[in-house]
Parts: sequence; structure tokens; C-alpha cells
Amino acid sequence: MLKKRKIILAFVCLFVIGGVLYGTNYSIKKHNQSVQTIKINQQNKTLSSAAKNKEIQEEATLSKVAKKKEEEDKIAKQSEAIKLKKASVIKAAAQKSKAKKEATAVKTEAIKASAVKTDEYKKSSNGASKKVVVIDPGHASISSSVKEPEAPGSSIMKVKEPGGAQGINSRTPEYVVNMAVAVKLRSLLQAKGYTVIMTKTQNSLMLGNIARAEVGNKAKADLVIRIHADSNNNTSAKGASMLVPSDTKNTNAIYNTSKSYGETVFKSLVSDVGMNNRGVMQRDDMTGFNWSKVPVILVEMGFLSNVSEDKLLNTNAYQAKIANGLADGIYNALK
Repeated sequence: MLKKRKIILAFVCLFVIGGVLYGTNYSIKKHNQSVQTIKINQQNKTLSSAAKNKEIQEEATLSKVAKKKEEEDKIAKQSEAIKLKKASVIKAAAQKSKAKKEATAVKTEAIKASAVKTDEYKKSSNGASKKVVVIDPGHASISSSVKEPEAPGSSIMKVKEPGGAQGINSRTPEYVVNMAVAVKLRSLLQAKGYTVIMTKTQNSLMLGNIARAEVGNKAKADLVIRIHADSNNNTSAKGASMLVPSDTKNTNAIYNTSKSYGETVFKSLVSDVGMNNRGVMQRDDMTGFNWSKVPVILVEMGFLSNVSEDKLLNTNAYQAKIANGLADGIYNALK
């Protein structure tokens, strides 16, 4: 019996000891799990803080880059503005210099043209003072659809002022070029001793072709020269031409003289200026010719529809060359 109790007591002790050991191990395990959880949380927190700091640093870096680029763009724009301003100043100076050179060239040409170099020229100048030249700058800034007879007794009616050509690039109206050359020609002819009458001196004055012809008729002009520029749908067309009256019942009295004068003046013009020669052409459909009672010619100085001639016809230097060529031709025709 005693032995049995001892055995039972031993089992009880083992059970108690086992329970204590199990409780201890469980507590240790729980503790370790808690420690592990704390460590993991701390690591996660550390990683989260690092990521946030990195994000802040990246945003700061991007902000600096953007600000730097903005400053660089601003500097580039300022530099470009300075370059453009400098280019504009240079261009303006070049244009001013060009205009000055052209004005000097015109003045030089006028002085050369008006200088009396020989006794023969002096003699011809004295004779020229008795001769009258009428200059008729073509077209006007005002057009008119009013019609007038093409010739005395004709049933054909033509518009008084249809308007002239226009520069293909310059957009300069023909009447501006015509008047510029006419004024230069007037000065040159007056310097040679001719009495010069202009059909008009203002672009705003609109005259029909009959009225233009009457100016020459009333003045009993030795020559009427009509100043024009040409135009064509074919933009490659270029050069000068001279128009003279055909031999008709209305122009028979002036036909031979007009033709002779036209050929002489045109020869001088083409030679002096060096332009393309499109020839002397006879016309019977021009109101200004058919109503004229004095010798009359019409010069087409070049094509405003041609890019190169449009540019030339708008320069003082080229206008002066044309005027000189015409003045020399008129001198040769009327001497």
C-alpha cells in the first residue's frame, strides 16, 4: 500500500513539474513572439520613414531642376530678344545707308545729265529752248468707268481710266512708278533747255485719254511722251517696248514723225539702261494716239508682273537711268 502511494505521489509530482515546465515554455514563446512583433513593427516604421524621406528628397530635387530650367529658358528668351533687337538696328542702318546711296546716285545722274560739256551741246540747248515737250504720266489713283470714243467719229467706246498695273511683289501701283520717272525726266529736259509741260503732277488727278491728248494739242508740242509700265499674266515676260501710232486717217499727219521719234528715243533708252528690247509697235486702238494732232509716243518701261523688273522699277537709281535714257533719246530725236 505504501509503495502504491509512493508511485501515485511520484506521478503527481511529475505532472506538476510538467505543468510548470509547459507554462514556462509557453510564456517564453509568447515573450519571443512579442519581441519579434515589436522588431518587425520597428523595421516597418524605419522603412516607411526612409521611403518618405527619399520621396521628399526627390521632390526637392525635381523642384530645383524645374526652377533651373525655368531660369535657363528666361535667360535664353532675353538673349534672343537682344539678338532680334540688334538685327533690327543693323537692318534699319543698312536700309538707311542704301537709301542714302540711291539718293546720291540720283543726284549724281541729274548733275551729269544737266552738265553742258561741249559747244555742240550748248548750241543744241539754245535750240531746245524753243521746243515743247509734254510728259504724260499714265494712270491715276482714282479709276473711272466713264467711257469716251476711241477716235474722232468712232462708235467704239473705251473706259477713261481703267486703272494700271501693280507690282507682283512690291504691290506698288503703276501710276506711282510712272509719276516718279516723269518728274525725273522733266528735270533733265528742263536742264537741257526744253519747255516741259506735265499733263498732271498729282496722282489723284484722273484724266481721260482725250483730255491728255488735248494738253499736247493746245501746247502745240514738238513731242508728247506718255510714260507707262507693262504687265502680263506670264510673269517671265520682261523688257521695254515703244508704242507709236499706226498710219490711219486720224493719225496720218503725225505718223511718220511719231514713228521716227519713237525709234530714236527707244534706241537710246535700251542702250543706256541695258534692258531687254521688245521693239517698236504700231497701234491704232489707243485713244491718246487717235486724238493727238502732234507727234506722240508711249514707252512701256518694263513689266511690274516680273519679279526682277518690279524690284528695279521701284528703285530711284533705276528710275533715274530710265529718265536719262529717255532724255538722251528725246534730245537725239528733236535736235
